[in-house]
Amino acid sequence: MMKLGIDVGGTNTDAVIVGKEGKILSWKKQLTTKDIISGIGLAAKHVIDEAGIAPEQIDGVFVGTTHVQNALYHPVQLSKTALIRIMKKPSFLKPALFWPEHLKKYVSKVYYIKSFLEETSRTPAPEEMDQLYKNIKEEHIESICIIGASSPLMDNEERYIRDCIKKQFPKIPITMSHELGSIGFVERENAALLNAIFAEVIRQAMMDLTGIFKKLSLQCPCWLTQNDGSLIELQEAIDYPIFTIGSGATNSFRGASILSGLRDCIVVDFGGSTIEIGRIRNGQPEMAVSSTSFLNIDVNMRVPKVYSLPYGGGSLISLEKGAVQIKETIASDLEHQGISWGGDSWTITDSFIKMDSDSLSDQKSSLGGLKKLSYEDCKKVVKKVTREIKEKITRLELNSEGLPIVLVGGGSTLLSNQLFGKYKRVYHPSGHHISNAVGACFAPLSAQTDKVFWLKNQSKEEIIELEKEKLIQQLFLKGAKEESINVVSIEEFPFDYFEGEVLRIRIKALGKLQI
Repeated sequence: MMKLGIDVGGTNTDAVIVGKEGKILSWKKQLTTKDIISGIGLAAKHVIDEAGIAPEQIDGVFVGTTHVQNALYHPVQLSKTALIRIMKKPSFLKPALFWPEHLKKYVSKVYYIKSFLEETSRTPAPEEMDQLYKNIKEEHIESICIIGASSPLMDNEERYIRDCIKKQFPKIPITMSHELGSIGFVERENAALLNAIFAEVIRQAMMDLTGIFKKLSLQCPCWLTQNDGSLIELQEAIDYPIFTIGSGATNSFRGASILSGLRDCIVVDFGGSTIEIGRIRNGQPEMAVSSTSFLNIDVNMRVPKVYSLPYGGGSLISLEKGAVQIKETIASDLEHQGISWGGDSWTITDSFIKMDSDSLSDQKSSLGGLKKLSYEDCKKVVKKVTREIKEKITRLELNSEGLPIVLVGGGSTLLSNQLFGKYKRVYHPSGHHISNAVGACFAPLSAQTDKVFWLKNQSKEEIIELEKEKLIQQLFLKGAKEESINVVSIEEFPFDYFEGEVLRIRIKALGKLQI
C-alpha cells in the first residue's frame, strides 16, 4: 500500500510518500501558499515525481489542512447564518456573546421556536413555519444553525425543524447542535454556530482539493484528519468543518510517536510560527477532558490537549529596557530576512545559532552577520524560550516524571543541543521535520458517541454495550479492518441535579483503515 500524506501548516505545507513497508520514499517542505491549494498541488507533485511512482500506484491520500483555522483569523467565504433556538421560552442570553466582531457579524438572525418536547402533538403551526421560511428567503440566509435546549437528551425537535426547512431550502447547509456536543448550552451553541458559519469555506476547499488531485491523476480515496487525529471522509468534513479546525498538532504528535517508536512520550513540535507541546498515551494523542476555546470562543469538542507557545523559529526579537520581547513571525521569509541568511531581522532562530552554530546545517546560511548580535542578549532569548517549553512539559508530566521527550518540527534542530540537562531521554528522530505529514498517513478511523441517557427501561451496562456495538459497526462501514477495531475509552458523567437516573456517556473506538 502506497500513501500520500499532506499537512498544511502556517509556514510550510509538508508532503510525504510512505511505501508498503512504512518506509518514507520521498518528502517535500513547500512554503504554504496564500490560497493553500496551489501549495498542496506543488508539494504533492514533487513527492510523486521524486519517488518515481505513477499516481495510480497511490492507494490513499491523507490531508491535514488549516482552511478552517485560517478562516477564524481571516474571514473569507464565511456564511450568513440564522440561529434557531428551540426553548420553553425565549432566552435573554445573547448569541455569540464574547465572540470577536469579525466573526459575530455573520450571526445574522436569531429565531425562537417554542419547545414541543412535552406535547409532541403540538409541533409549530404551519403559519409560524411559513413566516420562518419567508424570513430565511428575504434575509438571504446562507447557512442555518438549530439548537434545542434539551437536545442532548432528546434530539427529535432539532431533527423535526431540520427536516421542515430542508424541504423548503434543500441547498442550504443545516447544523444541528446535538451532533457536535452534549452538555453546556453555550459551548454547544458556539460549536454549532461556528460549524454553520464555516460551511462554505470547507465546501469550496474540498472542491478545490478534488480538482488538484484530479489534475495530478490521483484516483484513490482521500481522507482528512480531524481534531482528535483520526480520519474523516470528505463529505463528513463538509458536514462538520469545525472537526478539522485543529488537526495539525495531532498529526505532528502521532508522527513523532511513529518516527521514534515510542507509545508514551511528550512531544515538542518546534515550528516557524508556533511551538506546540503535547503528550502521547498508548500511541494516541492525549485529548483534553474539559471544553476548549478558539479565539476565546468556548466550545465543547474533541480536541487534543496541547500547550501552544505563540512564537516559533521565525519570530522577531527586540530588547526593551533589557527585557526580551518576542514579536510577529517572518517564518515564510526567514531565509531572506533572517540574520543567519544575510538579512537584517533578528529572530529566535538567529539567537539559538549564535549560541550553538552546529544547530543549523543549511548551505544557504551565512553566519557572518551573527557577529553583530550580542552573545548575552541571544542567551536571554534562548533561556526564555527553553524555560517556557520546560514549564509546559512539567504540566504534562504530572505524576509521570521520566517520560521521554521527542523533538520534531522544522525548528527542532535548534533544541537538540540545548534541551535539557534535566531530561534523561531526549529523542530527535530521523524525519522529524515532516512528522506532521507522516502522522497524517498513519491516522486511524474513529467513531465516538457522547450522549446523555435517561436510564428508564435499560440498565447502564445495556446502554454501553448497545452504543459500543453501534460504534464498531460504524467503523466497519467506514472501512476499518474488523480485527483492528477497539473501544479505547468509556467515560461516565452522572448528573446529581436531574430527577431520575441520568447519565452522560462518552465512548470512543478506533480502527485501522483497510486499504
